[in-house]
Formats: sequence, C-alpha cells, structure tokens
Amino acid sequence: MTHHILFKSAPDESYTDHIEKALEKFEVIYPLFEKTILRIFNLRDASVCKDILKQIVLFHDLGKLTKKWQENLRTNKKLPSHAPIGAGFLYKKLTNEDVDENLKNAVIFAIAIHHTDSGLLGDNIERPDVQAIVDGIADFDGNIDWHKEIDKLDKKYFPNEAKSLKVADLKDMARDLRVWAKGCRLLEQHQRRLQAYLIHHILKLCNISAAVERKGYLKEDDKDCYGGWLMVEDIVKYVNSVNVRR
Repeated sequence: MTHHILFKSAPDESYTDHIEKALEKFEVIYPLFEKTILRIFNLRDASVCKDILKQIVLFHDLGKLTKKWQENLRTNKKLPSHAPIGAGFLYKKLTNEDVDENLKNAVIFAIAIHHTDSGLLGDNIERPDVQAIVDGIADFDGNIDWHKEIDKLDKKYFPNEAKSLKVADLKDMARDLRVWAKGCRLLEQHQRRLQAYLIHHILKLCNISAAVERKGYLKEDDKDCYGGWLMVEDIVKYVNSVNVRR
C-alpha cells in the first residue's frame, strides 16, 4: 500500500495530492506578493523568504497525519483540530533556524488560523496544547500520536523532526505568539497584524484553490465548485486569472 492510498486529506483525495496541488498554486500566487512581503517584513533575501513561505503550504495540514484524524475521516466522528499541529512543527523548526522573528511568528499564526471559517480560532491560538489532549491526538507522555504507518510517507511531507513534536511545544508556541502579538507598542502591534494577515491570505489562496479541485467539491454539472460558496468562488476565479496572465 503506497502513501497515496494510505493517507487522506479528504475522503476522495490523498494527502500528498492536496499538498502538491497547493504547491502548484503557490508558484502561481507567490510572485505577485513577493515584493510586498519583502517590504512589509523589511527583508532582503527573496530566496530565503520564498523557501519559508513554501514550507507553510507544505506543512499546513500536517495535523491530518495524526492517528485519530486519519481514523475518524471516513466516520461520523468529530475530526480533531489539525491546524495547530502544522503550526507547532514550524514553530519548533524555525525557532532553531536563523529566521526573522516577525516572519516566523506570522507564518505560525497563519497556519494556526487557516481554518477560522470553522470557528476554531480561540483554541488554536490560546490553548492548542489542551485542545490536542482533549481531541485525543497526544499520548500519555505528551507526544503527538501520529499514524502507525507514518514512516511510509516520503520525508518531504513528514520530516523526521516532526516525530518529536510534543504537547509542550504547542504550549510554548501559544505563549510566544501572545508575546509577539501584544508585547510591543501599539503601532508595532498594528504592523504585526498586517504581516500575519498577509501570510494568512497567501496560504488561504493556495489552500482553497487547491481544495476545490477535489471531486467532492464539484456539483453534478461539474461547473460550479463548492456549492456556490461566494468566497471560495471568488478565490478560484482570482487564482485562475493570475495563472492565465503568467
């Protein structure tokens, strides 16, 4: 059994297919925002900036690889919140790298809230550690409980470092995000909000425009995506128009 069959992002789509589609959208969308990102974050190295943002797309759904998420997907059981897991992984990874602090925190924040339309913002940001325990995606030692076949997945999608992610890392992430968001002057708080909104916007464009290509999001006539949800429809039109202009 290959990882394409084993791990799902949705009932009718493999995990890796969704990530690859989102990465394709990223290559279309990112050039439009690169200069704005460099200016707002006061960065100079465009290649490093692109690499970090690419990791957002690559790891934003990492939490879907937990044992409980995969097991609950095709059932009527509640799916555990997955957004904080990808955020926690990048928090731990980027903290150990020489990354601009504002960019790092904006990246983490964007992943943690990329499902705000599902009403999950509060717990994802304020207490992701408690949420992971309540959702049953952590073991008794505080380790994130990944699917037992996770080693079969290519390291591109699940790096070895992800195995060591703990509930304590999620708690540290939430604490540092609170400090970053509120522990500065009012003008700087406003600047950081703009930074987080920008990164979140890019992730949302990539994620949704990739997700609507799932078979389950098409109506019977295969013309109207996602049941006519206006925001999604507008995003799809925008990304498609950008792709045409390339």
